[in-house]
Amino acid sequence: MVNQLEKIERLEQKIKKPEEERTTKDKEREKIKKKLEKLRKKQLKLADKFKDEVVKRYGKIVKSVVIFGSFIRGDFHEKSDIDLLVIIDDTAARFTDEMKEAFDEKIQALGKSISKDINVQPAWTLTEFWEMARIGHPLLYTIVRDGWALYDTGFFIPTRKLLELGKIPGTLEAVELFMEGAPKKIQRAEMAKLYMIAEDLYYSMLNSSQAVLMYMGLEAPAPKHVVREVEQHLVRNKLLKKKYMNALKRVIKFRKDVEHKKIKNVSGEKLDKFIEDAKDYVAQMESILNAFRKKKKTDIIVKNYEVMIKAAVAVLKKMDKLPPDPKDLPAAIDKYLIDAGLVSASYKDTFKRVVTMRKMVADGQADKIPERDVELVREYVRRFLRDISKIIETMESKGKNKKSKKSKTKRKKRKKSKN
Repeated sequence: MVNQLEKIERLEQKIKKPEEERTTKDKEREKIKKKLEKLRKKQLKLADKFKDEVVKRYGKIVKSVVIFGSFIRGDFHEKSDIDLLVIIDDTAARFTDEMKEAFDEKIQALGKSISKDINVQPAWTLTEFWEMARIGHPLLYTIVRDGWALYDTGFFIPTRKLLELGKIPGTLEAVELFMEGAPKKIQRAEMAKLYMIAEDLYYSMLNSSQAVLMYMGLEAPAPKHVVREVEQHLVRNKLLKKKYMNALKRVIKFRKDVEHKKIKNVSGEKLDKFIEDAKDYVAQMESILNAFRKKKKTDIIVKNYEVMIKAAVAVLKKMDKLPPDPKDLPAAIDKYLIDAGLVSASYKDTFKRVVTMRKMVADGQADKIPERDVELVREYVRRFLRDISKIIETMESKGKNKKSKKSKTKRKKRKKSKN
């Protein structure tokens, strides 16, 4: 009897132990959650303080103050920066590059005076904003879609709505809307009426074709030209087998016959065949698009790295500050470019991200890098290159002036010696 009781007690202890462990883990998770929520409120207060100061000082030209990045995505932690962007009106008065650079320096200094965690990006002008909106720039997509307007005069939020609706052509949003809609339309086709089935199968194949062709840099073809474009750009380049193009033709004909009432009913077996054709076709389009995305992403990451390194090396060499050991390059960039005030402090983070992404590509981890992060870094590298070019031009201009002064001095000396 005693042995039996001991067994029961041991069994109860075994059951109780996991429950206690689960309770401890739940408490730890709740503790972390509360800590992050407290941090979030603190970050928001700091961001609001920055917004209030910017509007107070520059209210006449400020159109929006936007917070974005990890704070909005929800993956922030104790060491996360507070990413902020100010959009200014350059239409009321002329804004030179020098004036904009001076404004950037002032708002960045203001941000750091409030908190070292505030990271203020170089300001956008209205002209830059609408130009990026016009061409569907990925950087605009990232900021507008993922950002949160702390202050807005009435254009930032409407632009986000347009992006969400895919109304700005050429954006990744438009591509994704086409591609994401295709599988859903196939699901609807399996249980809809004949006309709806024909429509959904047709548009799932049409939209996924348009998505791929758009990603290739081509215009989305009109429905009547889609077979021709698929053949020219996908089949002839051996990206798609001809049998899938023939499946597209069959579904197009099926849809037309249903529309013109040439087909009023169809057997379940035939319908299943059309559905399978559409599924296989969309799967092929998804595969092609993913392959393009992976290659493009890898190419951009490698290019970002090469461009930023070459630009930094070129300017440091011109300054006679290029370290002999490549490992010392990051420190040299910090010391002679960023700390010296020649370029924005935000490029320190850009350089770090460029190097990290390049290493991930080398390690075969490119899939872990979000596509939009790559496009965002690409834009900052482009701006870095522009700023470095200006520095080199200024140095070369000063060098020419020195040579000119020396030659004038020599000519004067020659004249004096002749006299």
